[in-house]
Amino acid sequence: MEQFTVNEFQENFDSLIERVKGGESFRIDYEGKSVVIMPAREYQEAVQTIEESTSEDWDDFWSSYSDHEEGA
Repeated sequence: MEQFTVNEFQENFDSLIERVKGGESFRIDYEGKSVVIMPAREYQEAVQTIEESTSEDWDDFWSSYSDHEEGA
């Protein structure tokens, strides 16, 4: 995901908003914190997916990050 500082986002606001309208998402960083700007439809779909997920889905998700031999 492409990322910008708050200043970069403010300086390029119009063009970046047009890109979001076109389906892109961005991370905006400020003082060690981040937010994501994304099309509302993508956000709604992500929320729906999370709401419909089961504990087994989350077990599969987390195991994909922890079941490996790196650092062993």
